[in-house]
Amino acid sequence: MEEHTITLSSSLVFGYYDSGVPHGTVYKTIFAIHGFMFNSYVWKKMMPLALNQKVRLVCINRRGHGKTTPLPKDQFPAPEKDNADVVKSIGLDILEFIHAFSQKEHIPFDDEQGGFALLSWSLGNMTGLSAVANIANASEEVQSTISHLKGLILHALGLSCLEPPQVALGLPQSKSFFYPDVLQLIPPSERQSIFHWWISGYFDHDREAIKAKSVSTPSLTYASPSPFTPPSIYNIGGKEEHEKIFQESGGVDMDSAFMHFASPELIKENYKKAVFESGLEEKTIFIISGRAVEQLLVTSWQAETDGMKMVYLDAANHFAMWDFPEETLKAYLTVL
Repeated sequence: MEEHTITLSSSLVFGYYDSGVPHGTVYKTIFAIHGFMFNSYVWKKMMPLALNQKVRLVCINRRGHGKTTPLPKDQFPAPEKDNADVVKSIGLDILEFIHAFSQKEHIPFDDEQGGFALLSWSLGNMTGLSAVANIANASEEVQSTISHLKGLILHALGLSCLEPPQVALGLPQSKSFFYPDVLQLIPPSERQSIFHWWISGYFDHDREAIKAKSVSTPSLTYASPSPFTPPSIYNIGGKEEHEKIFQESGGVDMDSAFMHFASPELIKENYKKAVFESGLEEKTIFIISGRAVEQLLVTSWQAETDGMKMVYLDAANHFAMWDFPEETLKAYLTVL
């Protein structure tokens, strides 16, 4: 699968993977934004399935990932800095990509059979929310293109390694958050491999605890994945496939760094603007996996109280698009 590039009017270069044009002249499009430590190659298995459903899947590599232009290293974020302008510009870059790609590829915008949805996964949700929250700040040309946005797909909303995702949405914090607590105990050279194992694992949560949907429920597994179901990283393939999916972390030129240092208040504001003030409230879905890490389940339950439409993939983990591509694509298509 080849990574293509497109150059925006701002001279930024974005890398992306494209399933190609489905058979026929009218089709729907999904623009996908990946998460932390993984790039958009993670949707590889879904590409041919999308074509069969007359859907074009365009998976964008965020700043500093794949062939996409890195962020300037002199903009290194820090807690004491106001990173709001950079987070805003990162969102606007996504809108500009959608516009430029749509113009170049003549994406059909027929209201009934065409149009597009914006999909974001894990930490990439912060980028997606920033994009939709800042539509009004885009140029008139870009706004005209984005007016054909038919739905918002929030898959595994807002995983952050510095704080629980529910905090990033301004929601109550769960009492357990495993990864940051043990991070300092792991040698730096081993932290990425441990994270890959943990985040792609399958967790054997107590079924009654899931039914209860309680933030304080102690029966959710949050540290050790199941010994009976191999983590997704063991299903990816050889070294070549791993190198295509995994992205080195810690780079100051990656937009992930800015998302980690974005204030919870800013992310909460973007969440409200993108979902509740954009007219997309009825066209937004949350996708959550029943065997994902505990924090993601808790986030979905809290967001459900906002009246959001939830789609549960009971048997899947955080990498549903890799291990369960057909079921996950079906969930995506509910907004189209």
